[in-house]
Amino acid sequence: MSTSAAENPVAEDRRPSRLRWVMIGLAFLATVINYLDRQALAVTAPELKIRFAMSDETYGLILSAFMFAYTVMNGVSGPLLDRIGTRIGYAWCMLWWSTADLLHVMSTGPFSLGICRLLTGMGEAGNWPAAVKLVSEWFPPAERALASGIFNSGAAVGAVVGPPLLGWLVVSWGWQAAFVAVGVLGYGWLILWWLLYRTPESVRREVEARPAPPWHLLRTRFVGWFTVSKFFMDPVWYFYVFWFPKYLSTVHAFTMLDIAKTAWIPFLTADIGNLAGGYVTKRLITRGVAIPQARR
Repeated sequence: MSTSAAENPVAEDRRPSRLRWVMIGLAFLATVINYLDRQALAVTAPELKIRFAMSDETYGLILSAFMFAYTVMNGVSGPLLDRIGTRIGYAWCMLWWSTADLLHVMSTGPFSLGICRLLTGMGEAGNWPAAVKLVSEWFPPAERALASGIFNSGAAVGAVVGPPLLGWLVVSWGWQAAFVAVGVLGYGWLILWWLLYRTPESVRREVEARPAPPWHLLRTRFVGWFTVSKFFMDPVWYFYVFWFPKYLSTVHAFTMLDIAKTAWIPFLTADIGNLAGGYVTKRLITRGVAIPQARR
């Protein structure tokens, strides 16, 4: 075996562990819970607007608190996960945002609700760096696009099941039930994660090596252009995540039951796109297309 192969056994392992599908399943479930949390605010927004006497501008400021914390912690969570590892790092992220979810029941107005959303954004930001790190540890390069498509599809699945599930909880037990349910699901995931996840022995030395300074990555062409693409694409996605139920309520006078029946539709097509993109990429690679070209 060549020196490069010895240094990167995941890349050369022709028979990777079957446990990788269990691990990506955990990342998928975490992403579902992540988006259930976001949908909890979106679904309860019409009721909270009345209960807390919130204007659209106030609701927008509450969302801004979440996005501010999410943006800052995106830059912090990646290097932090590299230092403390996937197992502990992912567990801390889930523990943080699940606890923040439970704190929502103590909200008495826009300010306290905004604080809860800020705390939630701090925890949620770690989900994607942690899931990407999991993929790099458990999957060979030829399968990483498919694995990423699987855990990313959790966002759309969470957004699909969120409106009917959370809407039913709100109608049955009040707006607090939506946040309690998501928090409890997070604690359940945390138990599974702590019992099941481990770092593969084949990459332990590589994972424990000192990570590169973050500012070195900022100089690369890929990171720069990826950041630009996110700048233009994410606002469209977040409109559907945070504003779509409220839009249906305000503009089209949808009731909570109407929102529960229809607000999931855009996310179903996103789910199909996530899985199809990863599958097609993997098929192209198996047919001999170079990995960078197949991913593009």
